[in-house]
Amino acid sequence: MTETILFVHGTGVRNAASERSFALINGKLASHLPRYRLAACNWGDAFGARLNANGQSIPGYVDGGAAGMALEAAAMARWTLLADDPLLELRVTEWNMPLGGSQGPVMWSRMLQTATAGQPLAMLASWGLAEPWSVFIDDLDNDAQWRGTFSGIKGTVGELAAPVARALAAAFLRWLRVRGEAGITGAQRDRLVAALQAYFGAGAGLRDWLADRLTNFAVPRRSAMSDASGAALGDILRYQARGATLRNFIGERVRQTGASVILAHSLGGIAAVDWLAEEARGMAALVTVGSQAPFFYEIDALASRAFGSGLPDFFPRRWLNFYDPRDFLSYAGGALFPGVARDVKVDNGQPFPESHSAYWQNDDEVWPEIARFLP
Repeated sequence: MTETILFVHGTGVRNAASERSFALINGKLASHLPRYRLAACNWGDAFGARLNANGQSIPGYVDGGAAGMALEAAAMARWTLLADDPLLELRVTEWNMPLGGSQGPVMWSRMLQTATAGQPLAMLASWGLAEPWSVFIDDLDNDAQWRGTFSGIKGTVGELAAPVARALAAAFLRWLRVRGEAGITGAQRDRLVAALQAYFGAGAGLRDWLADRLTNFAVPRRSAMSDASGAALGDILRYQARGATLRNFIGERVRQTGASVILAHSLGGIAAVDWLAEEARGMAALVTVGSQAPFFYEIDALASRAFGSGLPDFFPRRWLNFYDPRDFLSYAGGALFPGVARDVKVDNGQPFPESHSAYWQNDDEVWPEIARFLP
């Protein structure tokens, strides 16, 4: 008998990203829990936050740049920047033009060769990713933006090796994610970068131009930071003020789909806990991933339950809660809700904030645990 899991996404997610997440999770269910089907609770576009006055509350917003600018915040790690724009480091780094002209065409040729040979390809083959890598490189070969960036880039081969390796790894991670393919861990990503860097001919002791300047990006780019972080932060704030609309939507989607299990990420976990704590819902289980619900309860900010009141008797007795110590938006609930919430500590191998969205690719810890948990 096929049962239904309702997926409730987290903060800052809008239609396109929600569809990609759904496709990825649906593929994981097919592999790990074939007797379940997935239904979506796409609430971001309808109930998420937006700048209703076009940013009039943000000083300098109009002068700061367009809404689609890349994330350039001092507190974010390099891989967060590259996840948004894999070519960023190659475009902004200042190198001198070497004798003999641009080495971009040389790097481009070496990059294309990794589709068919070399140690990086052999490493990827051991992970079952040789064929996807070859298709990915072919896609880049037809990408005008990538070709244009490499055509006149400055710097020597030794200087370019490391940033090109990082750009390729970041682009490949995004390419896999967009297509719903199984991703790689942070440790695997670093090994891939090292293999590519050696293959390209990295120089030793070179100054890291981008790392030296990360802390100087935030002040003049407040509008871009607001665009990048505003949806996530705004969703949380809006939920605190207008959370009933989202909770009612979850209830409606459960009624429409007949779901018996809720799988919720981030703010979706808060809303799911609140909805389940309001009255008896007849749900079999709850799975939360990277959720702030335990933290909201501890600081007495959970809409449905005051701190110290615990969970009502009708709340599902089966609650599986995943957290990653590197995900600073994930929290443990076992000690706060004994006998109900069971915490599972995982390592997604990514720095924050990428760690917050890496759970779905963790086939070693997350999905086997969910498969054991659900009947």
